[in-house]
Amino acid sequence: MKHEPTVPLPLVARSGGVALAGSLWVPAGDPLALLVMHPGSGPADRDNGDLFPRIRTPLLRAGIAVASFDKRGVGGSEGSWLEAGIERQAADLLAGLGSAAAHVPGVPCGTFGHSEGGWVVVDAADRAALGEIAFVITSAGPAVRAGVAERFASTRTLDRIARSDADRARAEAAVDAFFALAEAGATHAQMLALVDERGDELAHLLEGDVPDERLWSLFVQLAAFDPLPRMRSLRVPMLAIFGADDALTPTAASVEALRAAVDPALLQLAVLPGAGHRMAHAGEHDFAAGYLETIIAFVLTHSR
Repeated sequence: MKHEPTVPLPLVARSGGVALAGSLWVPAGDPLALLVMHPGSGPADRDNGDLFPRIRTPLLRAGIAVASFDKRGVGGSEGSWLEAGIERQAADLLAGLGSAAAHVPGVPCGTFGHSEGGWVVVDAADRAALGEIAFVITSAGPAVRAGVAERFASTRTLDRIARSDADRARAEAAVDAFFALAEAGATHAQMLALVDERGDELAHLLEGDVPDERLWSLFVQLAAFDPLPRMRSLRVPMLAIFGADDALTPTAASVEALRAAVDPALLQLAVLPGAGHRMAHAGEHDFAAGYLETIIAFVLTHSR
């Protein structure tokens, strides 16, 4: 089967009664593998901003078919992304993979998740049928709980803005209290009470936008997700690629967690010096050296 690689095929996948809209890009020759890409947090579309197209083009040149979908309530997809925690996103990803794989039968299928999408692809691999997913790639995907990752990002922000050690200590304590509420499944009213009491100390975290009930409900779902059991049960090859200077994902803690949990025979780790959350150096748009090459080599290795 041959297609013009610049013209995507429209896809529709159904997950839990919701229709998800996506696209499949197929290389000019017979594809060697299929990679289904899942975006990061928030109302992300199938391109995840401008990130996925810049990864997709080199993949197509290497003979790898690529598919991705709009999140619920984004672009052409039904539903609402505010109602989709990690497990529901993983079910959506598997539905999308099935839809895309039907167009390129007989090739190995892998998944790629950026940032929050890293949790999604690990959960999807855990619940997938035997042989449904051949390999997994996480890009800046935290291998720790949401509270740990958010605490890390908040601390990095405080490095820049804290006026004194005492201010910093109070802000860190408030952030810890905020995430403790989320992990405990607290109500929206309980969260609002904390914000009323310690709003000034949470200002850098909330950025002037207190979560409404739907967003808080999603945050509680995310805070409850633990990637560790999924990583321990992983039975397919995994590439986890990080930026050494990522201000959002705790790279060192994630690498440590992956090494402790994932079978070393299955795990490939890559930490790119100087790269940030979107795998570029500060002030630059192009990916850090080795990012695309590592992804393509991994997919080709595990598509044989």
